Amino acid sequence: MRRYFIGLIMLTIVMVLMAFATKWGGMEFFAPLPVWILPAAVLYFGAVSAVQYWLTINGMNKRPKAFVQSFLATTVAVLFIHIVVLVGGMLTNPAGGKRFAVAFLILYVVYTFYMIASIVFYIRQAGKDK
Repeated sequence: MRRYFIGLIMLTIVMVLMAFATKWGGMEFFAPLPVWILPAAVLYFGAVSAVQYWLTINGMNKRPKAFVQSFLATTVAVLFIHIVVLVGGMLTNPAGGKRFAVAFLILYVVYTFYMIASIVFYIRQAGKDK
């Protein structure tokens, strides 16, 4: 689990730097967004991914057969939270709402891919240990 969190912190740092680079690097697409919104979205995804991974792995370690239930429950809860944050972000900045949605989608794909790959790696390692 420690390996996941170290990788997540490194990914979050890279994504925060990229968020600042898009804002100050002259990318006109993200110009209507406030300076703080992209780094805040990155930190949000880092925190939510950490909690989701922790809940999923703890659910699997307590009862391995209940892994599917814990994974699906956390995924549905996180998707609901993501929708609320996405709509809130779009409504707070109507001029840049579509741009925020694009950035949010990119972050969602990156962090979901990292989390799923880490869970698959964890399951394969647990299978090898048996």
